[in-house]
Amino acid sequence: MSLGAADLEAFLAADTVVIGVGFYNLGVASHLKAWIDRISVPGKTFRYSDSGPVGLVNGKRIILAIARGGRYEAGTPAAALEHAETHLRSGFALMGVTEVQAIAADGVALGPDARLASIAAAEERIAELT
Repeated sequence: MSLGAADLEAFLAADTVVIGVGFYNLGVASHLKAWIDRISVPGKTFRYSDSGPVGLVNGKRIILAIARGGRYEAGTPAAALEHAETHLRSGFALMGVTEVQAIAADGVALGPDARLASIAAAEERIAELT
């Protein structure tokens, strides 16, 4: 079995997938992008129809644990520059995954106080997951 096939089979077999997401240069790291490409397979995770793509993955839960150096959450001036969470949500939506939860630690590069506060807030959100 090829690496891509193994990744796809592992993804399809999981009920819940937890992804650690480092925010690099306004997007996802290249190795995460490559993994998404390996599991985005026509006929396996989505198919094309006359009205557009149709997701084939149902009942799967995705949890994104995101770390961002700056502040990119909704309502901040840089929110429109956040292309990691939006990219991943779009990719999983293509596959039919509707349950995507994101927990972000924003501002981890803005000094020790900001980092600790952001991590504490993210840990509180993690504790709320069921």
